[in-house]
Amino acid sequence: MAGFTELVGTAIANADSRDQLTASRARIVAAADDARRRIERDLHDGTQQRLVSLGLELRLAQSTEPADRTALQTQIGRVADELNVVIEELREITRGIHPAILSEGGLGPALRTLARRAAIPVELDIRTDTRAAPPIEVAAYYVVSEALTNTTKHARASYAHVIVEQRDAMLCLSIRDDGIGGADPAGGSGLIGLRDRVHALGGAIEVSSPTGEGTAIVVELPLQPG
Repeated sequence: MAGFTELVGTAIANADSRDQLTASRARIVAAADDARRRIERDLHDGTQQRLVSLGLELRLAQSTEPADRTALQTQIGRVADELNVVIEELREITRGIHPAILSEGGLGPALRTLARRAAIPVELDIRTDTRAAPPIEVAAYYVVSEALTNTTKHARASYAHVIVEQRDAMLCLSIRDDGIGGADPAGGSGLIGLRDRVHALGGAIEVSSPTGEGTAIVVELPLQPG
């Protein structure tokens, strides 16, 4: 009886340790997402707006130059055009850090924007309007983003199909393509980072990618992290 009691105590202690570890990982993920959100906001509200204002000033200067100073007008216009390119590049960087539309509109609008910007046709089927906790929405967004990126780069697929739905207290994602398959989650791809993020939030992820039959990624995330 004493041995049995000791085993039970050890099992409880191990379970408590696992729960504490999961909670700790979830806090780390949430803290990292908060930091990314602050960086995105600072870039958007600070640096990006200053560059836009500078571009407007250049265009104004270009328009007020005398008509006979065409060389200077051309030079100012070239600088303004280059500045616009820098602004677009900065916008792409901020989207990669943290898409502002995710915080403002939620997962649905963010995924619709992601699908429109994808290099291949994406059929997006969103079957829930329920807002999940911010770390869950961020994780779901990056799962879909990374999956579509891998599909575009490696799968030679002609389309992808994304389903988002709620089952009980879980947010369920399915991302499938008709590519060549053969994806290895342990092969050093971005899927490793996604798996760690999903597990840290108490979720589960499965990747099925038989050669020649496309790739399917199925993810379940709790609407509220534990």
